[in-house]
Amino acid sequence: MPNFAYWAVRLARPPPDMISIIIPTFNESKTDYLRPVLSQLVLLDDAEIFVIDGGSTDGTLDLLSSFKVNVEILPESSRAARLKMGITKSSGNLILLHHPRSLLSAAAISSLQNWAKDKRGFWGGFTHKFDINHPLLKFTSWYSNVIRRDRKSILYLDHCIFFDRELNSLAGLMPDVEIFEDTELSKIFSRHSKPVRLSDRSTTSAIRFEKNGIYRQALMNQVLKVAYLLKASHKAMNRLYEKGLGLNS
Repeated sequence: MPNFAYWAVRLARPPPDMISIIIPTFNESKTDYLRPVLSQLVLLDDAEIFVIDGGSTDGTLDLLSSFKVNVEILPESSRAARLKMGITKSSGNLILLHHPRSLLSAAAISSLQNWAKDKRGFWGGFTHKFDINHPLLKFTSWYSNVIRRDRKSILYLDHCIFFDRELNSLAGLMPDVEIFEDTELSKIFSRHSKPVRLSDRSTTSAIRFEKNGIYRQALMNQVLKVAYLLKASHKAMNRLYEKGLGLNS
């Protein structure tokens, strides 16, 4: 007699190389990143793409309708909540949390898929860089890659964080905070293992630095890090971070 239960489970499993890509969006027309991001992602084989939108009102949803991606709307949500919804809906063995304003080539993601074969229980991100050339931004990326990631095991979402499905239950522990959700996720994952950093570049929009001024934004970032260490209100920190831009919420 055939074991129907066994084969039902086998057939329900995703292909071994399936990658689930989750993009949290909100009013993305402020930059020109979302279209090239999606244009790269739809080139991939064995990929499912979930875009979880916070209730955009600027034409972002119209743009999404022109691509073959799964779109869910979670109005007035934090980026953490949107990421968690995407993780819940995903079925791939490899999960990629893709920043909406960080550009990864399809080749970089294919390299990740090849690297991840036969590996279990890992997490990490790509090597960060900004899309404009400035000494302070170069230093910021170096610090983010070498000090924060390599020495402190902290990755921000603009590294495009990836992890193996075995860590899915840990990802579900990410708190629903309005800012530093990627730091909180890194802390949870780092109790399991150290993150890896792939050499492929995640090129991130420097729109905050361009709009607010490079040195002013850099100072604000440091103030927010101190406030985070002092356990300040995440809502208050996010209001300061989003003031005048509203990029994440």
